[in-house]
Amino acid sequence: MSDQAEQTMPVVVVLPAEIDVTNSEFVHERIIAALTPGVDVVVADMTGTTFCDSSGVHAVIFAHEVAVTRGIELRLAVSPDGSVRRVLQLIGVGSVVPVYSSLAEAMDGV
Repeated sequence: MSDQAEQTMPVVVVLPAEIDVTNSEFVHERIIAALTPGVDVVVADMTGTTFCDSSGVHAVIFAHEVAVTRGIELRLAVSPDGSVRRVLQLIGVGSVVPVYSSLAEAMDGV
């Protein structure tokens, strides 16, 4: 395999079970910390997240904006069941950040 064809494995950032105003800054900082040189894809693993308020959504969107400026793709892995997925759908996050139904799908980008 040539160097140009080689791809690095996505970096996975596991997010907490609940994301709200008390920890959304921490969530943002964790994602930003993964956006380092040499990284092509970061997956924010929200499959274990059962609650995410608007401050959490903003943290993810702001992290996505930083990722774009650094030439890195941010993907979200969000369980298809539950309120987190519904909130992201209602807000339209999927039109900005790719949302996958499992960590495996997000890792593969399919």
